[in-house]
Amino acid sequence: MSRRIFVSTAAGEREFPPGELPLTIGTGADAALRVGGVVEPAPRALLGELDGRPFLQVAPGAALSVNGEPVRGSRWLADGDRIETGDTAILCEFDEAAWRFRVSGTIAADTLPPEPPATGADSERIEPILRRHALAAVAAAPPGAARSSRRWWLGGALALLLACAIYLFGATPVRVSVEPAAAEISIDTALPAPRIAGRYLLWPGVYRLRLSADGYRPREVEIQVRDLPAEAFEFRLEKLPGRIRVAAVPAVPVQVYVDGADAPLGTTFELPAGPHRLRVVAERYLPWEQAIEVEGLGREQVVQVSLQPGWADLTVRSEPPGATITAGDEVLGRTPATVPVMADVSELQLQLDGYKIHRQPLQLQPGQQLELPVIELQPADGLLSVRSDPPGAAVSIDGRYRGRTPVDVALAPGRRYQLIVSKPGYATVSREVRMQSRMAKSLSLRLEPRVGTLRISVEPADAELLVDGRLLGPANRELSLPARPHRIEIRRAGYASYTAELTPKPGLPQSLEVRLLTEAEAVLARRPRIVKTGQGLELLLVEPGELTLGAPRREQGRRPNEAQWRARLTRPYYLARREVTNTEFREFRGQHTSGAERYRALGIGDHPAVLVSWEEAVAFCNWLSDRDGLPRAYVVRDGDFVLADPPTTGYRLPTEAEWAWAARYSGGGEERRYPWGEHMPPPPGSGNFADRSAEGIVANVLSNYDDGYPVTAPVGRFQPSPLGFFDLGGNAAEWVHDRYTVYAGASGLQLDPTGPESGQYHVIRGSSWRHASISELRFAYRDFGDAGRLDVGFRIARWAEPEEQED
Repeated sequence: MSRRIFVSTAAGEREFPPGELPLTIGTGADAALRVGGVVEPAPRALLGELDGRPFLQVAPGAALSVNGEPVRGSRWLADGDRIETGDTAILCEFDEAAWRFRVSGTIAADTLPPEPPATGADSERIEPILRRHALAAVAAAPPGAARSSRRWWLGGALALLLACAIYLFGATPVRVSVEPAAAEISIDTALPAPRIAGRYLLWPGVYRLRLSADGYRPREVEIQVRDLPAEAFEFRLEKLPGRIRVAAVPAVPVQVYVDGADAPLGTTFELPAGPHRLRVVAERYLPWEQAIEVEGLGREQVVQVSLQPGWADLTVRSEPPGATITAGDEVLGRTPATVPVMADVSELQLQLDGYKIHRQPLQLQPGQQLELPVIELQPADGLLSVRSDPPGAAVSIDGRYRGRTPVDVALAPGRRYQLIVSKPGYATVSREVRMQSRMAKSLSLRLEPRVGTLRISVEPADAELLVDGRLLGPANRELSLPARPHRIEIRRAGYASYTAELTPKPGLPQSLEVRLLTEAEAVLARRPRIVKTGQGLELLLVEPGELTLGAPRREQGRRPNEAQWRARLTRPYYLARREVTNTEFREFRGQHTSGAERYRALGIGDHPAVLVSWEEAVAFCNWLSDRDGLPRAYVVRDGDFVLADPPTTGYRLPTEAEWAWAARYSGGGEERRYPWGEHMPPPPGSGNFADRSAEGIVANVLSNYDDGYPVTAPVGRFQPSPLGFFDLGGNAAEWVHDRYTVYAGASGLQLDPTGPESGQYHVIRGSSWRHASISELRFAYRDFGDAGRLDVGFRIARWAEPEEQED
């Protein structure tokens, strides 16, 4: 039966069909509930219905109170509530058949709801799994016959039987099934709850059940017993995790990794029941890896780990003996010796004064015992010392570069070498040298300079020239410079300086033409297109522009909170190419799981961090700003995070307008309804949405689409947007900076909007792995919440430059 809605005023009573909700409260003639005061173009509040419950949504700046308490934002209404605004009062009367709003003091009418608060698919909601109907209940009235003083005991017995009959006939048979079947069931009730033939006899009402079993987590649930022939409820208890103890042989310190996790555990830890994969790592031993089945139920399982040596025993001898044996930076001993060498070592070195370093290539197997042939060490080379004037010339011998003068080079004796010494701007010198065993030889060379011609033409003509930091006067001139690199600088007041490095070429005149940029032109030219955080996350530059947010009234899938409004962004900003990952967020919150206890893939390192509240996302932005040496974008005021004033260039969440400009409008490049284009369904590879792989996890899926990921996917796995951004649609929905309101924008063009100053909820934009409907997959879709969700993450933004302050 449809609920009826009435508005009563001194002029009479008017009925509104349910489809008229929400009703407006205002001073205008078109208000459903008209109140006293100066006529205003916009309503003061909306009266609406959400999940069968009435609520009040107050417009920003409007003065309304309920039961004497001022209201900002939205709140639920109850029967008997009194709404007051100005000199007008509205009395609310609610029952199952009708809602009545009685207006006194002026004229009258009804309001629009906010989006329903996030139900949090992540929090447990207890609902009965199964209900059945059986026989109808019968009620009996107690007899009123007089009791005989001689038959008082008979009267008492009859009264007791009558009371039992009343209870039994008025009670509903309730079957409570629990897995495991051995679970204990305790019912909180003031009346007896007899159990007959596996069913409890309970009067209609709300009861709290306590369920418990050995090896399972206890659980408390509420059930609603109705006046029906029979009721049935089914519940399942969660197994306690199992306790795993790793026993390594030999007993050496180990690190244990579970299911590919990045962080190691101790040797004793808890795991959920089911299959898992352990990896045990110990220094100097081979990694041990094995699949195990965890029984759970709070029981302890011991995993025996037999570690195998990761080294080989190597016998090394040299002639002459006494050479130092090293592997990398580790000294293993002196020849002759048998030393343990790790199997991954590919080269051994032997060093002895007066002899060349010997490098012995190795290919070893763990546990191997190997004896190398005797190694004959070779006498040390002769030493050639090369000096030049000027110094710093490059020295090559037989085509191999050996350093810059002055330099000493060891050369094998008994042969001739071709020596070449060169320096930019000077003539190259070539010599032939011959070395003898253990001979030291010195060679000093003078280099002759070489010059080239450089013609410079500059606009504006009165700019000045500096070469290698020395001021030469007007920039338009011809220079003769040594044929080596020179730093050329051209400058003029009011213009950005030009710098370059040039090397004149002897016999080949060169020309340099330069147009200096104004300071404004130089700022635009210098601004980088991409910046990186200290964690390596790239942010792309987005130039500002003007856009329309919301959706047309006739657009398919449009929701009531998508009223259209105009915004203009005046400041360029950077937006993260992708969402913040679990690995990055765990540097800030080390124990964050993203809900991996429910779906393991949610916690993988390169998947987006989800189950993050708006406050946690903002706190991460401030933490990252501190880490990267940027001023914080947020400050705490009256217990809430707000943008710093004046705004900074620190990391923050994008505003709703900035998010829509980059996602839906591609920074002015094009407008798209969906992440992939204008029409449903999405083509293959468009993104991570609720697809066939998510059947059984979410209720509604795209039956002809399969992206291969039931929950979140690695960031950047699907095609980027035209601007180069990943997952603006799909994978995880995203927090933005703005607080939520149905009135997303006021009338007129809004400059750099950042949303309302107050409110309980914040805006969530973009679709996620849980979404499959036309409404949810559109770029215009708006959601909101005040807590973390399994499908909501975030990406960061920052302004490209500080806001210019007026004098």
